[in-house]
Amino acid sequence: MNTLRQKFIRPVQRALKRPAGRIALAIGLSLLIHTVLLFGPNLIQLAPREVELPPLQAKLEPLPAIKKVAPPKKRALPKPKPVTPPAPPEKAVEPVEAPAPPAEEVVVAPPPVEEEKPAHPLPKHAQLTFIAYKGASFAVGEARYRLDIDDEKHYTLQVGMNTTGIASLFKTFELSQKSSGNVSAQGLQPLYFIENKKISSGNQTLNASFDWQNRKLNFSSGNSIPLPDHAQDILSFLFQFSQMALDESVLDVHVSNGRKLESYQLEVGSEEEIETRLGKLRVLPLHKVRAPGEEGMDIWLGLEYRLLPVQIRQFDKNGDIIAQMRISDIRVSEE
Repeated sequence: MNTLRQKFIRPVQRALKRPAGRIALAIGLSLLIHTVLLFGPNLIQLAPREVELPPLQAKLEPLPAIKKVAPPKKRALPKPKPVTPPAPPEKAVEPVEAPAPPAEEVVVAPPPVEEEKPAHPLPKHAQLTFIAYKGASFAVGEARYRLDIDDEKHYTLQVGMNTTGIASLFKTFELSQKSSGNVSAQGLQPLYFIENKKISSGNQTLNASFDWQNRKLNFSSGNSIPLPDHAQDILSFLFQFSQMALDESVLDVHVSNGRKLESYQLEVGSEEEIETRLGKLRVLPLHKVRAPGEEGMDIWLGLEYRLLPVQIRQFDKNGDIIAQMRISDIRVSEE
């Protein structure tokens, strides 16, 4: 104990008596705290999950291609040929028997057409966790998506994003979005979308309601615009691709961010591989078609993970990467 005091404690005490020593110690403690924030595991966490879901195991599945089943054509029984009367004898004239009337046409009723189903039905519960990056590689936060579908085919989609680690010391950012609606044979049909954003300057809220009966998209600003078929919100459309036919070269989608409605054209690329915390994943990329001076977006769907989104990347008007999200955990449940 005396040796420890002579070697470490007394020198520190003498250093603290000097102004330069106190400054050096403060700098050393600051570096230690920042090092722990950067590399210490699980020091900053989001709220605990409501239900812990099992991890989704990789399973190779074919691409979905929803094809409409045409009802079978009506089939009619062949009409019987009329009976030809026998030739009369040479010397006697016999009454000619009238031909038998044709049999009544019999129409076979077509079998009932089954409701179209997507090649990859959405799970009842899914939770996707992404690492958020500024640019291509600087991790700044985390995003957690949660999908729940009840027995009445109503869905709820929620996402929460916030800055973590050393980034949270310089800039506060929290974002929550919620989409709710129905699930049909064509996938998700949103009814309501809301976004809450908390930034350093204050809070912002946007919402939009999808009035499918009157074909109107209503915004919280009071504006309304015509509602096109199969329109999605910025949250639901990420989970809608697994319900679509991806055998076309370009997909046309209408997406609302709560403030306006935009039309996207997404080119379906060729299969490739990306590196994630889940390992190397086989993916199908979708590239937003953009004119010069427009912002861009790429989305990668996991071919072995039910075609759920596993990577999202945004580009500025110059084509540089401004933000990226990459999957770190996937959990699903059918219970």
